Amino acid sequence: MHKKVAIIGGGIAGLWSAWELARQGIDSTVVERSAFLGGHVAGFACKATDRCRRCGACLLEDVLQNVTKSDRISSLLRAEVFKIEKTNGGFDLTVSQKPQRIFPEKCTDCGDCEANCPVPGALVRSPLTNQLSVDEEVCLFYKDGSCRACLEACTAGAVKLDGAVQDIQLNPSAVILATGFKPFDPTNKPRFGYGRIPGVVAAPELDSMLRRDNWPGDRRMRSIAFIQCVGSRDAKIGRNYCSRVCCGYAMRLARLLKYRFPEVEPSMFYMDIQTYDRDFDRRLAEAAREVRLVRAIPSEVRLGPDGSPEVIYHGPEDHRLSESFDMVVLSVGISPHAADLFGALAGLSYNRDGFLGADGEGVTTGQEGVFVAGTTQGPRSISETVSHAISAAAAVSSYLGNSR
Repeated sequence: MHKKVAIIGGGIAGLWSAWELARQGIDSTVVERSAFLGGHVAGFACKATDRCRRCGACLLEDVLQNVTKSDRISSLLRAEVFKIEKTNGGFDLTVSQKPQRIFPEKCTDCGDCEANCPVPGALVRSPLTNQLSVDEEVCLFYKDGSCRACLEACTAGAVKLDGAVQDIQLNPSAVILATGFKPFDPTNKPRFGYGRIPGVVAAPELDSMLRRDNWPGDRRMRSIAFIQCVGSRDAKIGRNYCSRVCCGYAMRLARLLKYRFPEVEPSMFYMDIQTYDRDFDRRLAEAAREVRLVRAIPSEVRLGPDGSPEVIYHGPEDHRLSESFDMVVLSVGISPHAADLFGALAGLSYNRDGFLGADGEGVTTGQEGVFVAGTTQGPRSISETVSHAISAAAAVSSYLGNSR
């Protein structure tokens, strides 16, 4: 019997799992909900300055090239598993796939569809490949049928707005859950002003600006404050765990800003610096020469008299201080991504932090034949995610009797 694996999630963990299985001669199908492969990492900028900072962002581009060339890996985009059942020989999965709206093989990237679209955000681009897609949650055609501007503007015939959802059956012998994490929603910590005060952004938004070379660049952007542990190590909101990667992530972002824009003066407000990365102490000492470190978590970010965000915190002598910045960057934590699919699989186990699977580095889920990879199991860096995905693929190979 030809054994195949279904991988739920087309981010870096799912893609590395698929590639590692392919290297062992095992076919897989990657089921990805969005229109593009790559997940969160696709929106991350390379953090290299005068040398590599080991952020791991390039690990996505490497594996994506391998995945797209492999004849052992297929992918279903805009697809979600809505039914999964255990059988004697594996699993029955029912996948619902939305039709493709913009065909890259026909698209000339002329930009006419974007120029004529009246709704910002209705047309979206892959941050990795720059391919276009339609966000049906925003597009007027799918709201009330009132707009076909992109279709009418496209002379290449690359746009197709109609078409029905299709159900696809998969019968894998094993399943890897790689649905990733959910960034903490900073509006749930209203004291930091996200969504209310201009100039307050989440760290992934800053990362996306840098990847797209969309930094404001005017002289107003000089003082940048990073606030750590927003949505992590906070028992009041049920997240008493450390997201592990935020300190290194923010430090790399701050140093990248300083490297690209020497006039920028970054500051980092922190509870204590977490040093999970290899050789982090040395890199922290280097970073401290470029980033002002303030050991305090601000009590509030409010609108200052000049319209910029003002950070309120307590200094070393416990005296109350206020300081204005041009931008405040919130280092949001990593939250479990409780995919609806999980509820359909009886017997799945969850670790003490609410992520799928056991504590530690394991890849089992408590359900025979179902494995977990990457941040679905818990917070980890990009390189740690790749290692975990490779471990998941090895466990699947062993389960299927294909281990070498």
